Amino acid sequence: MFDKDVILSRLIPLLEIDSVKSEPEIDAPFGRGVKRALDYVLSLAADMGFETKNYDNYIGEVVFGKGEPFGVLCHLDVVPAGNLSAWIYPPFTPTINDGKLYCRGAVDDKSAVISVLSALYELKNRGYLPKRQIRLILGCDEESGWGCIEHYKKCASLPEEGFSPDADFPVIYAEKGILHINYFFEKAKPFFASGGVKANVVCDYARAEGDFDGLGNKVREFLGKSAHGSTPEKGENALFKMTDFLEKCGFLNKGVTDKLFISCEGAKLLHDETGYLTFSPNIATTDEKNIYYTVDVRYPATLQKSAVEKVLKKIGNYTEISYQPPLFSNKNGKLVKTLVGIYNEVSGENASPIAIGGGTYARALKNGVAFGPCINEEGDTVHMPNEYITLSTLIKMTEIYYKALYALCVK
Repeated sequence: MFDKDVILSRLIPLLEIDSVKSEPEIDAPFGRGVKRALDYVLSLAADMGFETKNYDNYIGEVVFGKGEPFGVLCHLDVVPAGNLSAWIYPPFTPTINDGKLYCRGAVDDKSAVISVLSALYELKNRGYLPKRQIRLILGCDEESGWGCIEHYKKCASLPEEGFSPDADFPVIYAEKGILHINYFFEKAKPFFASGGVKANVVCDYARAEGDFDGLGNKVREFLGKSAHGSTPEKGENALFKMTDFLEKCGFLNKGVTDKLFISCEGAKLLHDETGYLTFSPNIATTDEKNIYYTVDVRYPATLQKSAVEKVLKKIGNYTEISYQPPLFSNKNGKLVKTLVGIYNEVSGENASPIAIGGGTYARALKNGVAFGPCINEEGDTVHMPNEYITLSTLIKMTEIYYKALYALCVK
């Protein structure tokens, strides 16, 4: 049904755009690269004959049909490439090798954007007129604070129901609550330190400068392995190495390493059916007096925020930077059961709904779930060097999205 080369011809130009959030400009609130990505997709959709909307370059929309809206929420911004030496190929030069398409954004989330758009185009070409209005919503600030969604709410009304193709198959019925918080600890001796690129990316490089051996100021570097903040166990945190070094040298008071990376005062023992709390310090900065750690916390979806905060305060003083409440959908509801059924039909599996620590736009909806795109091991490369999508997944997910939108909005 879907031609791989046609889909790639739409996807590769999008992947070539470095859409990491950058300094805002008058007509580009999230930076020039993100705007270029939005312009490209809206132009592509218009050429396909769809109605498009651009809400002040904060967020865009592709509209198909009329009636009660159904949302498909994707994003065009990507996280930084990180350590360039860890990439097999340049991060914004899409490269196909051994059935895999390597590029930053190949999984998170540009392949899904093109896949869903291609599915909509096939529905339109077959002459189907949706009973519900399908809105492909194109966010531009998913990785850095959701300013795009907040702007959309000012300009339009979010659909009550829909899915976000920004996670895994078969379907995500629950997502943990997300807290980004900032701890500070007083220095025992003077030093300067820095590390990390984003709150939701495990730090792969950190540096500290100080008189660590009594012979004058020297720089020490610490290397790690990046990973998504929701799965810190898949990475190797350079800040853990740096903090342990500073503590052993007497530049930090004893116990900081344990509080932030080991025991976390029992915080990582909190759990429910959606999994255990994860606690990942991903950014470090200093001033004359303190060292500051920005921590990505993902807490079990059925827990109360107040109960989690009570444990987090045992670690030390902190300020809240951002918060996203958890998602917990009915596993037996029509949306979840329909999407699981379609995935199993196409894949030949007998999979069940799952919960994740990641956060998607689905939690912005009254009745939303995350749905794909990852099928194989490509999900392990999100926010990491050598991010890739397998070509077989690219075709299969497009078929899944086609059938899902047909079942929910056309049939």
